[in-house]
Amino acid sequence: MRNLIFLFLPVLLLVSLAGCAGTKSASGHTTVWSDGTWLRDSQGRVILIHGINVSQKTPPYLPDSLPVTGKTITAAAAYFANIKQAGFDAVRLIIIWAGLEPAPGTIDQQYLDQIQQEVQICKNDGLYVLLDMHQDLYSQYLCNGDGAPEWACDLTGYSASQCTTTSWAMNYIVPAITQSFQNFWDDTPGPDGTGLQEHYAAAWQQVAALFATSTTVLGYEIMNEPYPGTYNLFSTAFETQALVPFYEKVATAIRKADPSHAIMFEPSVTLANLTHNYNTGISATTFPQDFRNLVFAPHYYPLTSGSSISTTDITSLQTTIPEIAMVGASMKTPSIIGEMGLDHNESNSAAYMTALLGEFDGELSNWMFWEYSAAFLDNSGAGLTLLDASGTPVFSIMDLLSRPYPVLTAGTPVSISYPITADPATFSSTTFTYTYKEDGIGHGTTEIFVPSLHFPSGFTVSTSDGSAAFDASTDILSYTKGPMSEHTITIAPCSQGQTGCVLF
Repeated sequence: MRNLIFLFLPVLLLVSLAGCAGTKSASGHTTVWSDGTWLRDSQGRVILIHGINVSQKTPPYLPDSLPVTGKTITAAAAYFANIKQAGFDAVRLIIIWAGLEPAPGTIDQQYLDQIQQEVQICKNDGLYVLLDMHQDLYSQYLCNGDGAPEWACDLTGYSASQCTTTSWAMNYIVPAITQSFQNFWDDTPGPDGTGLQEHYAAAWQQVAALFATSTTVLGYEIMNEPYPGTYNLFSTAFETQALVPFYEKVATAIRKADPSHAIMFEPSVTLANLTHNYNTGISATTFPQDFRNLVFAPHYYPLTSGSSISTTDITSLQTTIPEIAMVGASMKTPSIIGEMGLDHNESNSAAYMTALLGEFDGELSNWMFWEYSAAFLDNSGAGLTLLDASGTPVFSIMDLLSRPYPVLTAGTPVSISYPITADPATFSSTTFTYTYKEDGIGHGTTEIFVPSLHFPSGFTVSTSDGSAAFDASTDILSYTKGPMSEHTITIAPCSQGQTGCVLF
């Protein structure tokens, strides 16, 4: 874990109020780039990602019809706005290869246009977008998975009766799924004689060409949770012999259309998700040096699941999350946890998420919560929402996810301290402290999201130097630096009836 450095030179500031309560307004976007450690905007400010996955894994493969079937683009827009209101600054928007290339060599332009429309909605709401080419179990044509079109599958000997519903992940060993993956890693020719990977890379190139000038897109994730096929599931041979050459091929195609946006990559799903081993065969030399703007994007889930999260999973966070950060640092790339979460109905879920998010704070990690669609239905089951009209969480762990954090930092982050427990009662007595230092790169104001959920009676602000102003229309505290080389902003909760507090 990074060394936590606290600088307490409290100077109580007069915090000005701007805007009014109600719908939170969006802020503008700037081009995102990597300095090898952090993601930064065009002013050089470090962007810290707290995001939500948004998915639709069945036709028409667009989130305007999920998590509830039959939803319209208007509902999707309302959902994205709700994501922003809850304090998240990004979404991981999945793309399905089957929707993008329904026939060999044929790109569905209407599907691309609809993805572009979703990205525009996110831009309007002030959300960054990570575009992820998603797969689970290789394809919807195999055990109700998602990803590849039917023409890219090997259905030899396949029967739906081979699939199990008792353990979704066990379907990866269904022979047709294993062989379809292996055909892909072997770059087996498709029906038109062109290799499956060439088709995949060309499809990605079309996506990159469409978003090459976008200031909303964070980057492109080459493939979700790659499965080793017939390779040894728990060795690094798959990474070195198959995954690395595949990543290089697709990254080359993307760079021909888009030389600047970040390219996200992750290790095999078996090593990362089943063993929490992130020291794989992918290294700093995986990509040629001219493939700048790379981001390590593994996933993190509890190793045990079912009715309860184990205490072992909770304590192991203290070693595993720092390991992810160290692996990213060794590759000279920023890291983002592209998926993390759990079924919030499991016992110990609040304790697990409290520990996980606290560890992310300690490592200054970027993360995106996997949405578990059913969690985001409103009380009538008819809509998509994270918070209700009054700002109250719709499901049990939303109050942990919607937390204070530095969205943009005009310098290099040093530490976040926010030691809440799983008991929401601690929110009104827990102080948030953030420290960053000057680096000659970041300019402008530092912006911190302050949720009313965690400061129900308002808050006070003290800083080491400089000045701060709060905008109640966005829940953003803007800090303008003073003369010191290191700056600390402390946000303390007010008790009910306390005077001199900033109110929402």
